[in-house]
Amino acid sequence: MNRTNRILVLCALLSLGAFAAARDSIEASPYGNVFADLIAAFHAERVPCEGVATGIAEVCFRAETVSASYLAERLSEIVNAYDSVGLSSGGWRSANGVWTVALTLPNDRFGQLEIYLAEVPENLVKGVVRLVSPR
Repeated sequence: MNRTNRILVLCALLSLGAFAAARDSIEASPYGNVFADLIAAFHAERVPCEGVATGIAEVCFRAETVSASYLAERLSEIVNAYDSVGLSSGGWRSANGVWTVALTLPNDRFGQLEIYLAEVPENLVKGVVRLVSPR
């Protein structure tokens, strides 16, 4: 294997490691069960994130043959299911075709889970779940 091929393989492995570490950070957080339930309810497929910011735990996904409004309804159902632990949803915000909502637990030291949804022409929704540290 020549040097160029080795470098390409190494870069690919390193990028997969960052993807797995971000997912593990979210799943190990107090939001881990919420995250797992969201991915299952969205019938989403995890995909590598493009242009991941360093030091931010985020997981990208895609959900086919659904709309952002459908996913918003599923998200509301999950928030209601976690009402007993105090999970709350901030108001939905929209800019440039991207819908955003933040989920928080009563203890602000856990930070918040931000969800971004964008409908794309291929009849699917691309999304990002990001764990944001407390400020």
